[in-house]
Amino acid sequence: MRKTLQTFVLALPLVTAWPAVMEAVQNGENLEASQKRQAVFPNVPPPKFTTGRDNCGSYGKCTVFNAQDQFVDVRPGSGHEFQAPGANDKRGQCPGLNAAANHGFLPHNGIATTQQTIDGLGAAYSMSPELALALAVMSIAISGDPIAGKWSIGGSFPGALGLLGTPTGIVGTHNRYEGNASIVRGDAYMNGGNVGVFEMHRWERLYSLAASEGGLTHDKVASQAYYTAEYSIKNNPYYFSNPFSGLVAPDAHNFVVHLMSNRSADNMGGVLNGEVLKSFFAVTGTPGNFVHNRGMERIPDNCGNTGTVNSFVGVDTGDLTGGVFNGPSLLEGNSLSCFFFQATMAGLADAAIPVLEPIGQVLDLLSKNLGPQIQGHNCPQLSNFNNGL
Repeated sequence: MRKTLQTFVLALPLVTAWPAVMEAVQNGENLEASQKRQAVFPNVPPPKFTTGRDNCGSYGKCTVFNAQDQFVDVRPGSGHEFQAPGANDKRGQCPGLNAAANHGFLPHNGIATTQQTIDGLGAAYSMSPELALALAVMSIAISGDPIAGKWSIGGSFPGALGLLGTPTGIVGTHNRYEGNASIVRGDAYMNGGNVGVFEMHRWERLYSLAASEGGLTHDKVASQAYYTAEYSIKNNPYYFSNPFSGLVAPDAHNFVVHLMSNRSADNMGGVLNGEVLKSFFAVTGTPGNFVHNRGMERIPDNCGNTGTVNSFVGVDTGDLTGGVFNGPSLLEGNSLSCFFFQATMAGLADAAIPVLEPIGQVLDLLSKNLGPQIQGHNCPQLSNFNNGL
């Protein structure tokens, strides 16, 4: 089962299952009060409802398993055996991307073209070309080299921009591509501007969910999303999530379930237990004694893949899109994909490196790669995307 753009909107139920997430941000936090509540660990209330869906994705329950097609071969001699990154190889915040590079599905140096992204993420995680293309284009537009068509899964790299600047890589995209309330990473403000700090309290909770009966599921990871958002709100006096980067954080939680669950004939929808999670997140040890091994993420042996749009800041999609889309209409037809594509087109140019806009590289990149897909979906015209809400 291919992972498509619908994956990006699977966080929508969180806003109703845990409405306090939206309410807390809508109501706002007094800066002085927030500063007095440092190191407050939130309690997670029971959800208003559970979905009961398996880890298959947005298509309901998986009912087919093909061992030969879905087996991800990372054995010695496969060409995708694990290789630790070298001193000059780029690794970043995303364990899935790091693991893909460590196994050679993405270039081992961590710098990829659009086609390498499509091919590599498709082979490793059965990600659809449509979604992989969108992810690559976003990354290039915001933090990469639109002239050479490359992006980094980690830090900066020499590009073809010359005097215009150095591509930052996705490590340098705080509140443009990635944002606060990460599944295991700490907020930049609380870590001296570092977006890659592995916070053990987040990991300990996530692991406990995966180690519980049935493993990590959509419903369980939704509670983790509530926890991480509440923790950031209660402890980070400058917590912020703009309309575009706010799309990423909740879906990153879902991506863990989608992409890392192990499929088999007995569990077609996939199971994500604690040991598999540890492998993908480069963690060793036991509860209370975990160690994070930075950059050493790996795909486990015998792994089988699958063959509200912003629930954390209370953004009204009608305001966001000039009335073209609203909450109910996003659930109709191709509206979800159209919203995602057109928000990318209209919103990312504003978030991209400003010096590139005069030469049109970012807009040309977005138009070339995403324009045909918007036309193919017969999308209504989205002429305005307010990235400053």
